[in-house]
Amino acid sequence: MTSPWLNWPGQSVPEILATVGERTAEPVGVTGGSAARLYSNSAIMTVSNLAGRGIGYAYIILMAKRLGVRTIGAYAILVSASMLLELVSNLGLDKILIREIASTGAGAGQGYFQAALQIRIAVAAVSATAAWALLMAFFKDIPASPVSVALYLSSIFFIVAARNCEAFLTAHERLLPVAASQLVERVVIFGAVVALAFGDLSFNELLCIVPLASLARLLVVARSTFRLWAPKVISARPQRKKLLGQALELFSVEILSIVYGRSDMFLVAKMNGLGAAGVYQICYKVFDLCVSLFSGFLQAVFPRMVRDRSRKSLSRVLGGGTALVAIPAGIIILARHQILSALKPEYLSGSNALIWLMLTIPLMYITSTIANVAIVAGRTRLLIGAAALLMGTNVALNLALIPRYAINGAAFSTFACELMSTVVLVPIVLRVTAQPA
Repeated sequence: MTSPWLNWPGQSVPEILATVGERTAEPVGVTGGSAARLYSNSAIMTVSNLAGRGIGYAYIILMAKRLGVRTIGAYAILVSASMLLELVSNLGLDKILIREIASTGAGAGQGYFQAALQIRIAVAAVSATAAWALLMAFFKDIPASPVSVALYLSSIFFIVAARNCEAFLTAHERLLPVAASQLVERVVIFGAVVALAFGDLSFNELLCIVPLASLARLLVVARSTFRLWAPKVISARPQRKKLLGQALELFSVEILSIVYGRSDMFLVAKMNGLGAAGVYQICYKVFDLCVSLFSGFLQAVFPRMVRDRSRKSLSRVLGGGTALVAIPAGIIILARHQILSALKPEYLSGSNALIWLMLTIPLMYITSTIANVAIVAGRTRLLIGAAALLMGTNVALNLALIPRYAINGAAFSTFACELMSTVVLVPIVLRVTAQPA
């Protein structure tokens, strides 16, 4: 039996659209949840993010104790390849899908789900094949068999399907299964790493377990998605070309953001050496941990922003959220010496850089929220220009400051770019999004 997610009834688009008002359930946008649900969803995703990071750090330590440096290097290459593969296969569809499902009726929402799933699977098939071929061509001495590498990369098909379900559930504000699925995936991999540490699994076998972990993640969210699915509702088929175009715009923003966020690490390593890059990496890990404290809230609040676009609601999200994220940032600034010295004394040289990074946290929360505003309003192209400007400014500041101020210059560059974005770009986004798209 063919899954209802992959096929539409044999009706023309006008026929389907003409019946949407009659056949769909109440639009998702009309069924807003309570404030308690928003706060619980935020807490769930924050705990899940922190727990997932903790598990990830734990199994990397276990692997480092069991495997040689060469095998760890191979694993790092495979992880990097899988991250890029997931980025390409996702194609910026997550927030576009959440926006469309949260703002439409069941028929249109399910239609977007189907279209996005088809696009993701097609892109994943091409990308995974290309990734495997490139890995085999450029890393012929990798200590893993071609079959194991292929199986490892095949997890992308379960991942993109899981992310499609997670977007569907997020639009309906059902984030508990989303958090549970991601933790299940981490726990399965952690179990395999423990078996590796005790000598019960080889590195090749560990790679073969990864698709099973991704399948477990998919099964958790697929079950919850089927519960919300309306089988008697005719799914209106969206314009896939338009959907793909919007996704590619957001994908461009993601690519530019990666370059903006990671270029300073490469420049520090090049200009000041690997030692300085190591200290900056530790500071950045603390920064990244702080970011994860509000990323769960931004994920939970996004469907609410789709349904309620009032300036009053936006002001509450900006004001309340900024005040909250400033608290852990301030605590880390005060305790920075204790945090860094707990690792090794040489990391204390990053204390000033950590101050600049922590001062960036409230600004990053504001700019991330405003980016969501632009996505909700369908003004994604505006974000492309903003991301390109930030990337160019950040690289220029890094080139000017790192040779003289080392990691302090890199951290200040990040702060200066986020401050520029807040002071200059935020008013532009608010003004433009107030106009019809």
